[in-house]
Amino acid sequence: MSNSPSSTSTTYAVVSGTLIVTLFAYIWQKQRTSKAPLPPSLPSEWLVGHLRSMPPGSDHTYFAKLGKDLHSDIISFTIMGQTTVVLNSAAAANDLLEKRSSIYSDRPSIMFITDEWLVDWRKAVSMCPYGPRHRNYRKMMNKFVSKSAAAVYHPYQEAEVHAFLKRLLVSTEKLEDDFRQVAGAIIMRATYGYRVQRADDPFVILAATTNANLMRAGLQSNSLVNVIPGLKYIPPWLPGAQWKRDALEWRGQKEIMVNETFNWTKRQVREGKAESSIVQTLLEGIPESGMSVEDAEDHIKHIAGTMFPAGSETTVASFMIFVLAMTLYPEVQRKGQDEIDRVIGPDRLPTMTDQDSLPYVNAIIQEIVRWQPVTPLGMPHRTTQDDVYKGYLIPKGATVLGNVWAITRDPDIYPEPETFNPDRFYQTSTPPAPGFGWGRRICPGQHIAEASLFIAVASMLAVFNIEKARDEHGNEIIPTTRAKESSLVYHPAPFKCDVKPRSAQHSSLVSALNT
Repeated sequence: MSNSPSSTSTTYAVVSGTLIVTLFAYIWQKQRTSKAPLPPSLPSEWLVGHLRSMPPGSDHTYFAKLGKDLHSDIISFTIMGQTTVVLNSAAAANDLLEKRSSIYSDRPSIMFITDEWLVDWRKAVSMCPYGPRHRNYRKMMNKFVSKSAAAVYHPYQEAEVHAFLKRLLVSTEKLEDDFRQVAGAIIMRATYGYRVQRADDPFVILAATTNANLMRAGLQSNSLVNVIPGLKYIPPWLPGAQWKRDALEWRGQKEIMVNETFNWTKRQVREGKAESSIVQTLLEGIPESGMSVEDAEDHIKHIAGTMFPAGSETTVASFMIFVLAMTLYPEVQRKGQDEIDRVIGPDRLPTMTDQDSLPYVNAIIQEIVRWQPVTPLGMPHRTTQDDVYKGYLIPKGATVLGNVWAITRDPDIYPEPETFNPDRFYQTSTPPAPGFGWGRRICPGQHIAEASLFIAVASMLAVFNIEKARDEHGNEIIPTTRAKESSLVYHPAPFKCDVKPRSAQHSSLVSALNT
């Protein structure tokens, strides 16, 4: 399609109008009458604020360093009138996101992700504003998010991990793909009652693709439309509008993922063939929900659609962090194996009923969550009214980020924080890392995710050794902890390792599993 003068004029008008509105927002921000200043920040520039000082990626490390440079655990930056506050300490995050959660539980609108003209995740549980819809979500999710309610899915988790172990006996060449299959299979079965049979299952691939797009789009610095909202109206065919074409493609993929998986379970329920699952339970509870069928189904499909991509990708990242840690810290691996051998013995695999009897394995899991947090900046919060903390103004509508990475690097709480050391959590009162968020926006799938991580970690420790790979000269290859790419979810960069059965007896134990 050619560029007509009228379409070009319209584009210029949209951008110019947006800049004018932004200018007035900036002036209003500057003219606020408040005795309290904003939290410490770098010097800002007229109109654009701190836009040009923001890094292209790794925001969490930048914010942590900036906090140290400014000698403050709470910092701020403003871009075109929009203030963001970063909390770099556990004390600040707990004081605000937990103790004052009534005014810190809203979500900011990250334009690229949530706007209906773009990727449109505005109805996702983790993205929607704190209001009637989110309260409906929490009421509906209470049926399956508690630790006791989540126990109904333990048999699914154990079965899928056992199938994963058998695949490892055949080949460990595509370890991350195998992890993605088991994570996706657990989420699919618990959420939809759908059994994943192979690594290239179309639902698993669709979820992984959708979530990868979501993670890329979510970075504050990823797209200019996040700071100039009027750009969302730019036609996708314009030169330079690849980002808009991406958004529309990603929205289409998201809609397919949300609807097709939900409709599959709905058909199973209608035909009387549904396995126990989150969607099945919620569908059968519609008559008692007080909602119309159409409204209830819309809530259910977005509850489920949120859990599938986000839950699978963060679980895969946690699995890979475990393998990386065992590769780099073989002494930790041996201690975990010794505990399992002593408590479980050689004749069976660990189950969820063994969790309380394996404190060191639990400590390993807590250290996985702390050592390389999979969501280094957590999920953004938004204030619903002005607040003052430590003499600083946190204005209404500010985006508030809990810097999980900075919190887990506090040497006063976690000595030698770069070292993977489960002893810090073994029979101690050391507080766990806030890997699942805070307050009323804590991850609803926390207990399902923790159970998946426990059964996978305990089972791998029980029957496999994870060792450093060697090059053609026989020298050990030492992996690094750098991230795979700039994203909201931390993934270790690709690394090599050797995963082998601990013995012929352990290999036979896995081979005999009924999956």
